[in-house]
Amino acid sequence: MLTRPRRRHNALHSVGTCGFYGRMKTHIMKPLSLAILATGLLGTAIVPAGAEDKAADVALTIVNVEYEGTKIWVPSTIVAKKGQTVRLTFVNKVPSDPNQHGFAIPAFGVAEVVTRGETKTVTFTADKEGVFPTSCQLHPAHVGGQLVVLP
Repeated sequence: MLTRPRRRHNALHSVGTCGFYGRMKTHIMKPLSLAILATGLLGTAIVPAGAEDKAADVALTIVNVEYEGTKIWVPSTIVAKKGQTVRLTFVNKVPSDPNQHGFAIPAFGVAEVVTRGETKTVTFTADKEGVFPTSCQLHPAHVGGQLVVLP
């Protein structure tokens, strides 16, 4: 009687195919892929070559999204140089309640409330260097971010 040779089971074979390792890979890779995609689509401001001596504007659209019950503004890190004018446009795309979410940078006097489906824009000057926390002033448990102001 002919029998099939036993297939040797190893981690490389099981990752991503089924079972615990497959679910773990999907659980890690899906949020990571979404974060990379969102960062790539929304991006961060890039200063053109030769523009180091003059302050250039930073303009970003920041979107509030929900993933597996966690609400976050994406991109969560904003980078500017000291003296630049920063213009942030906020879009609330969180489908669940509550329908309003906040975005605050207390060190720069920014505190906006954005209703689902609406946009808000705020402009300020990044007049001090450092790393400054951003948060939802309405729901402190939500994931925050940071504003990094370079010299």
